[in-house]
Amino acid sequence: LVEQGVPFVEVRNPNGWDLHQGVFTALRQTNLPMLDSGIAGLIADLKSRGMFEDTVVVCMGEFGRTPRINANVGRDHWAASWSVLIGGGGLQGGQAIGATDKDGLTITSESYLPGDLWATVAYALNIPLSTVHTSTRGRPMKIANGGNPIKPLLT
Repeated sequence: LVEQGVPFVEVRNPNGWDLHQGVFTALRQTNLPMLDSGIAGLIADLKSRGMFEDTVVVCMGEFGRTPRINANVGRDHWAASWSVLIGGGGLQGGQAIGATDKDGLTITSESYLPGDLWATVAYALNIPLSTVHTSTRGRPMKIANGGNPIKPLLT
């Protein structure tokens, strides 16, 4: 799709990540092996075709998961912190940015908002942050909702 000029491609796990129960089994048997091989294969393919520096790869969910396992051996919604993998697009890779306490409950470093992540993607793709799209209902939508690129990722 990227080779044919499709600007944005979303890949989803058909099993989902909303693991409110049976988290260990789902992660061990299906979700993590599928994610590991998929991400590794995608990055290797992009690099072998010389496309990695022109393509931004983002791997994330819509929010985090509770640091503690619930009564159903699952993890519930946790918006206080979450992890994102981002690379390619000329971004500075090979680093972990941000930190939480040892239990993952509280952010202990500089924090970033979703708008900052999308501002970083826009920066890597040379999309001006002043870009505004209009929804089908006429609502103006800013490209990064006032976010700023995450400086340690910029080259």
